[in-house]
Amino acid sequence: MWQNVNGGDTDEMFDELFQKYGKVVYSDSDRKRPTAEADDDAESLSFAVALAKVANEVKAADIRVLFVKPLVYWTRFFIIVTAFSRPQVDAIGSRIRDIAEKQFNKNAAGDTKPNSWTLLDFGDVVVHIFLPQQRAFYNLEEFYGNATPIELPFDTQSPFRK
Repeated sequence: MWQNVNGGDTDEMFDELFQKYGKVVYSDSDRKRPTAEADDDAESLSFAVALAKVANEVKAADIRVLFVKPLVYWTRFFIIVTAFSRPQVDAIGSRIRDIAEKQFNKNAAGDTKPNSWTLLDFGDVVVHIFLPQQRAFYNLEEFYGNATPIELPFDTQSPFRK
């Protein structure tokens, strides 16, 4: 039997909550159909590739898109890019925000000023813009090594990457 932090019985605590608020009931309509889930993934993939293309146009290097949905509960895709200066970080972030808002009607939560690691969170897609030293230090590609890499329609290989 589990004890809660106040030393009481956890079962009793849950009984009290159920009496006060009622039981949680799920219906079949609470779950998405598998095809709807796949449609959401496809829409998010399309969005992620569009943002990666924007980063490529602003000369970001070593652009990676990773399907991380099976590994994390809070997003579907990571975009990881390298910029070589803070002004370039700012330019990449600004262009990505503009395209996301104008073409996809999405706004990013996250950093608004360039740092050595700028994060733009669009919910289903999270963009990481790194300076080279921070990208190597945090090494998200290795940390999420089981993520599925997405092949992009442009060359993203950096001559500086090992």
